[in-house]
Amino acid sequence: MKNASFILMILFLGSCNKAKEGLQDAIASNMERAIAAQTGAEVDLGDAASYTSNKGIVSFDADGKSYLSKDQEFQAVAIIQKDQDGLAISFQLAGNEGQSLIAIANHIPTNFSLPLTAIFTKSNAYNGENPVATLMYLAPSENSLTSSPMPFEGSMTITKLDEKEMEFQVNARGGSPMDVESPSAWMPIFVEAKLISPIIQSIGVDKNEVLK
Repeated sequence: MKNASFILMILFLGSCNKAKEGLQDAIASNMERAIAAQTGAEVDLGDAASYTSNKGIVSFDADGKSYLSKDQEFQAVAIIQKDQDGLAISFQLAGNEGQSLIAIANHIPTNFSLPLTAIFTKSNAYNGENPVATLMYLAPSENSLTSSPMPFEGSMTITKLDEKEMEFQVNARGGSPMDVESPSAWMPIFVEAKLISPIIQSIGVDKNEVLK
């Protein structure tokens, strides 16, 4: 499920003006048909109109260090996917300076209600009961990409999920991959994010069956 979410990331076209909406809608429609033909799943890549008012507001702090702040500008995408494992909801925030934050909740039952809580674990494995959370952050540095601590325990909570606005929070602890078996080295990780007029893409499900 997560692999398809990452594939769909490349379809994010960024903000556009009204003159481009017709062309982008046509491109999206063709891409939807192509993906549906290959996967057999219903696909919705979002409306170009939402690109103009799209905005992400996010703060991300780990061990007292601020990786992202609410005064920075972000573009926001939400990807909703359904397969045999249930629903997956991915929030993707991309900054103007190349930094990106991706938060994913998967193994979500179709009859979920808000607030929805997904848990972080060391193995990132589904326990048969609780949705699973994943958080990733990348930012370009001079010669490579900079990453942040990874959550190994804690929760991601989705509190709002509609076409106009989505919100989620992360309250977790974690560290580098080398620290996964050393809880004493884990540090607090906090995220607060709001997606305003997010570009909503869906595969395998009608987004209107998921939005609340």
